Parts: sequence; C-alpha cells; structure tokens
Amino acid sequence: MRKKLLLVLGGVFFAFLIGEVAARVILPLLPDPPDTPFIGDDACMYRLRPSAPGRYPEDHDDHVNEYGFRDRNYPLTKPTGSYRVLGLGDSFVYGAVSTRDNFLRVAERTLDDGTDILLMGVPGWSTENELGVLEDFGLGLEPDLVIVNFFVGNDVTGIPVRGRVIRGNIYPTTSPLPVRNLLRKSQLFVMFESLVLRGMMKQLKDDETQAHTGETESDQVSELYLKIVPHNLPVFSREPDKRTAALWVEAESYLNRIDEVCRAVRVPWMLVVIPDEMQVDPVVRSQVLEGLGLSWENYDFDAPQRRLNDWARKHDIPVLDLLPVMRAEHDPAARLYVPNDTHWNKRGNFVAGQAVAEAISNMKHLRTRSRLLPGRQTAGD
Repeated sequence: MRKKLLLVLGGVFFAFLIGEVAARVILPLLPDPPDTPFIGDDACMYRLRPSAPGRYPEDHDDHVNEYGFRDRNYPLTKPTGSYRVLGLGDSFVYGAVSTRDNFLRVAERTLDDGTDILLMGVPGWSTENELGVLEDFGLGLEPDLVIVNFFVGNDVTGIPVRGRVIRGNIYPTTSPLPVRNLLRKSQLFVMFESLVLRGMMKQLKDDETQAHTGETESDQVSELYLKIVPHNLPVFSREPDKRTAALWVEAESYLNRIDEVCRAVRVPWMLVVIPDEMQVDPVVRSQVLEGLGLSWENYDFDAPQRRLNDWARKHDIPVLDLLPVMRAEHDPAARLYVPNDTHWNKRGNFVAGQAVAEAISNMKHLRTRSRLLPGRQTAGD
C-alpha cells in the first residue's frame, strides 16, 4: 500500500514537473492571442495591447494607443506652444466610463487653454508601475507637469500582488501570504489559480445578474463587492498591522523616487489623492462594515489622506485631496461611483475633473510667477 502511494505521489510530482517545464519553456515561444488585453513591459511590468481607433463608434478616441494606454494618439515630441501634462494612475485613469468622460479629459476641456493631458493609466498599476513608466518613457514626452493619481483603496495594499503577462493576460506572481507567495513561484500554479478565481468571479457575477433580473438598480452592496473591499480596509485601520505599516513605507519610497526624478529634470509634479467609495458614501461604508461583521471603532476613514497630506507637506509637493470635494458633492440620489464597482461614474469623473482643472490652473499660475520673480521656485523645481 505504501509503495503504491509513493508511486502515485511520484507520478503526480513528475507530471507537475513536466507541466512546469512546458509552461516555462513552450508558452513564451507561442505568439500571444491577438484579442488579449495586455503586453509585457520591462520598465512598468505591463501595459495595454494597442487597438485600432474607432473601437467605440460613439467616441473615436476611445481605444488603446500605440504606447499602450487608453487614450488618443499623440506625438512623442510636444507640439510648440502646448502645455503637456502626464496623468499617471491605475484603473481610475483608465476609467469605468468613455475616455471623453474621463476626469482628466474633463479637466482638459474645462481649462480650454491649450493644456494637453495624456492619460497614462493601466488597471492594477500602483506607484511602483507609474514610477517605472515615468523613468523609462514619460519624461521623454517633455511634460510641463506630472500628475500622480494615488488611489488610497489599493495603491498601498495592492503592492505585494504583482502581475506578469503570460500569453496576453495578467497573472499574479506574488502574494502577501507566505504560502501563496511560495506557490506562485510556479507558473503552472498561477495559471491554474487564476483559472479557478476567474471562474468563481464569473459565477458570482452571473448569480447577481440572475438575482436582479428585471429589478431596478439596487442600493445594496453586493456579495461580489464584499469580496473585493476587504483588501482595501487595512489602510483605514486605527492600529495598522506590521505588514500594512511596511507597505506604507514602500509606497512612500516610490513617491520619493518620483519626486527625485522630476526634480532632476526640473519638471513639477502634483499628487492627486483619490478616495475610496467607503470614505465618501456613509451608506456603503455602513453596509460594508455590517456585511463583514466589523466594528466601526477599529477604523479611521480619514487616516490615509492625513498621512499623504503630511508626506506632501514635508516634501513641498502640491497635493489635491479629492476626499473633501467628493464628500461635499455626495448625493444619495445622484451617486459618484458606479454601484458595486469602486470606480467613479460619469458624474464622479466630472466632479473630479473640475477639481483637477482648478489645481492645474493654479500650478500654471505659480509656474509663471516663479519665472517672473528671480529666486522663487515652485514645488517640484
């Protein structure tokens, strides 16, 4: 019996070994399927796969440009007389709405003064990825201003989950959990794990769709939403654990590096702090805490903004904190976020875009004054 068990285990191990070798040797030699969303990038880990303009008939600019961003095409060399802004970020910059309704595009239209904002956001990115693309590609675009959009929901806690492109899709290759992090050293495991997780997520979405067929849009957070938001909660803890504290230090180290590279080429930059929906909508916050059986007294939903504002002041970096803006505009009858999605809807993008436009205008004004008054410098110089 023991001998048979050893033979079975040996056979399983040998099959796994063959599969692992095949995954590592054969898959990289195969061309990516043309309809997959991502391409690998040594500097920033991954970008979007370029697509042809006109993908969306109602918005001809809504496609992935040749540089791997959901934005219109633009020349590498800045046009004479233009004011070029790089908008770095994650899925908020990528957007849950059409690009013409994206908050950075709203800001550009609001300014209407020759400001050209380039949307450089990819879902899943953190400041680590944004630093990579800024150093490798972004500063070569001759920007007059860099905007780093920092989403407090996962730009800290999401750092340990780094992704790798395998045949055009993103697979998580690291984890904050030691055992899972070890297992993810295996390419075969990450592909199998992702297949299972995608199946589970699809089933949850299908169940929700079926449950709400024929109903009006619900104000209740969904089961799927309750699966996603726990990953965001540690940054709001009144007493962060050691892992979260270390991740904050790491996130700030990338901001420090962004500050260094921008100062080195005398390009000013601004930090835009994007709030989580739980910080803005008290009903959603209450439903999440109650749905997860958590106590209010353990959380401080203003803590991330205080920390980032403190960091910005110490480094003399202009900061636009959108939390008070979003709270002032919050209206239960006219939401700012897509229900059960965590991203802004069209109205949320409009509100954010108006605030970003005002901040850019102030930056341009300060820049002009610094040129007129010798010895004065703006933040970021």
